[in-house]
Amino acid sequence: MSTRRERIIETMKNAGLDGLLFASGPNLQYVSECTKYFWQRNCMNNIGGVKGSHILPEAVLFLSIDNDCTIVAIPRIKDDFPGCKVIASYFDQMEDTLSFVVKGKKIGVGGDCQAWLTSALNNLDPEIEVVEAELLLKDLRKVKDEQEIAQLRKLAEFTDEAIMYVANHFVEGMTMAEAEDMLMRYGMEKGMDDFSFPPTIGFKTRGTFTPEQNYDFPRTSKLLPNTGIAFDIGFVKDGYCSDWGRTLYWGKAPEFIRQGYKVLQDAQVNMINSIIPYKTNVNETYKMITDYVKEHGYGDYFRIQKRGMNGHQIGIDCHEFPMLTDDENEPFIPGMVFCSEPKLMFPGEMYMRVEDMILITEDGAESLSKFPRDMFEL
Repeated sequence: MSTRRERIIETMKNAGLDGLLFASGPNLQYVSECTKYFWQRNCMNNIGGVKGSHILPEAVLFLSIDNDCTIVAIPRIKDDFPGCKVIASYFDQMEDTLSFVVKGKKIGVGGDCQAWLTSALNNLDPEIEVVEAELLLKDLRKVKDEQEIAQLRKLAEFTDEAIMYVANHFVEGMTMAEAEDMLMRYGMEKGMDDFSFPPTIGFKTRGTFTPEQNYDFPRTSKLLPNTGIAFDIGFVKDGYCSDWGRTLYWGKAPEFIRQGYKVLQDAQVNMINSIIPYKTNVNETYKMITDYVKEHGYGDYFRIQKRGMNGHQIGIDCHEFPMLTDDENEPFIPGMVFCSEPKLMFPGEMYMRVEDMILITEDGAESLSKFPRDMFEL
């Protein structure tokens, strides 16, 4: 039994569960430890509440308290779970097939296909107690093992590479849509499975929009002199996500804007360097950054976020728990990987962001995103 599975079983025991039933989604990947299966993702999962996907499952995993783990999957994808015990079943027969798999009277179910899972269990045995368990494993999932960290490190490295490619291949007059398509084509060429979320390479040419249009990014916008380019990009590969943000500038930026970007980058670096594992709380990063930005004269331009939102953990889902908000009260511990994404807004000028994937180590924090921080004007 793997260390991960041991911890999952212990969590089940503490919750008094006889088994876990997860359909196509992040928990199925986490419990099975299989990253080949390409399940339907919801890019905004966990933002403002868990958002399940699928009406009917094409794959369902059952894990019993005695570590009997079985995946029931439609024939087309039965080979997507190497190393796992798999039973092939048609869509319309899956509920009956589960009757040979499910054991126990108190079963935790995930958020994906939850209505179907609950109905199936009730039909199998009306005495089964169904418990919501989508977030049962969140404390385990927040700490990444060595293999997960290695995969996230590779993804962060590739994302840096992809953005550098795009930055080096911008052509004046191209549209946002063309820039985003160039990024997608590069990802496909290099074997990425998907984007973590709809990408943004947002063009804003100074003097062409009102403050009320600060956050509007029409995809027909063109790359012209004095254009701020706001990136928000993430890729998916082998079941894990990246998330990355920067702002670049096409042409010569006003000094006030150029200095603002340096302050925002320095604030991010200062926050990363200030983290002390087991001591620094996840809800402290927002204040670390805002205090630095204010001290350096750009406080009025900081984009205020509700609940002191400064980012999120990342892994199988792009947005994982705990979020970096005022109402989260726990320390950073080694193995956590989070995204810090502070932003400045210069009304009518440009929207400025920095976002890095950051690993908590035994003695501090390391930015997995290595894109040059002094790269701004193109």
